[in-house]
Amino acid sequence: MKDSNQSGILTIGLAIFSMLFGAGNIIYPIKCGVLAGNQNIFAITGFILTGVILPIIGLVAMILFNGNYKLFFNRLGKIPGSMAILYCMLILGPLLAMPRCITLPYEMLKPFIPFVSLPMFTIAFCVVTFLVTYKESKILSILGNIMSPLLLGSLGIIAIKGLWQADVMVPQTVQASTIFFDQLNQGFQTLDLIGALFFAYIVLRILKGNKDAAQIKSKDLALISLQGGLIAGTLLMLVYVSFSYLGAYYGYLVSADMNGAQDFRVISMHILNSSSAFVIMMAVLMACLSTVTALAAVFSEYIHLEVFNKKVSYITSLAMTMIVTAIISNYGLDNIMAYSSLPINIGYPIITTIVFCNLAYSLFGFRYIKLPAALTALAVTGFYMQPLFCSLIG
Repeated sequence: MKDSNQSGILTIGLAIFSMLFGAGNIIYPIKCGVLAGNQNIFAITGFILTGVILPIIGLVAMILFNGNYKLFFNRLGKIPGSMAILYCMLILGPLLAMPRCITLPYEMLKPFIPFVSLPMFTIAFCVVTFLVTYKESKILSILGNIMSPLLLGSLGIIAIKGLWQADVMVPQTVQASTIFFDQLNQGFQTLDLIGALFFAYIVLRILKGNKDAAQIKSKDLALISLQGGLIAGTLLMLVYVSFSYLGAYYGYLVSADMNGAQDFRVISMHILNSSSAFVIMMAVLMACLSTVTALAAVFSEYIHLEVFNKKVSYITSLAMTMIVTAIISNYGLDNIMAYSSLPINIGYPIITTIVFCNLAYSLFGFRYIKLPAALTALAVTGFYMQPLFCSLIG
């Protein structure tokens, strides 16, 4: 029985890892190393703080609320809590994160599939996602037992071969403090904190619905989820460190005007050579498909339960989600990235404040949340909207 439990925890850990690890989680660390060069230790430390530690804190905070995200956010009040949930769903759902997870791999893999257009890629990706996601009870098993091993295997081949034959890190003259804080901000762009909050909900929901878990106490289910989250965090950290050092060692291959997707393609092709394109494609596709699967399940469950009040089935909600995702994905990565920056920069600090207040509430009985959240909202809104106000006045 103990071995069975350990196997289940490992599967959950691998599933959470694959949920969190999307295409952005490949390109941001490698870009981090390219920019930092021989000062990568400072850069990757900043990135890990917001790209790994903060999401795991969010996962713990939501688990302490038994995965009940309504209870978690409604400490702000019913209306502000509902608005916070809606914000998170719009960020994670078919308006931003899901289309980004489809268009980004298309940009990364376009040289390998010149005969495939963006509409063709989008439709195929959404159909596959629907087929993987429609049986909600099987999601953890598919992610943990199939997608995650394929993802880790392909990433491992690139990282191990690249680091084995690496020579000298590219020297950089950027100040350590500058690169640290730059990458601290880049860790937010993975969106893994928001993802972790709702992946905790979906993991606990699936576990509770599993007939094998019927006799397990809620406290034990929460502990299993937490242990799985720690496994996922450890794997994320290992991958981030490895790929950041690939960027630091092979940064001389890329130019400053290249984006992270191009950096990854050039460096990985150099490491593996063109005959190993299959490994690169497997890494990118598994990273994106696993994340889109989790996001589709979370968003479809939300509109099934909260928007349509169970009057529309989960399957229909999932189909609607994938149709909207396909439409928006065809606007292209550049357009999606352009409109996503401001809502992420404003909303993320507010969600972070809510997470820490709720964690302090669960652990120490800290009751304040409305004032800290309101002050954070005023501060970040003022900071990011100031240039707009100045231009209007001027």
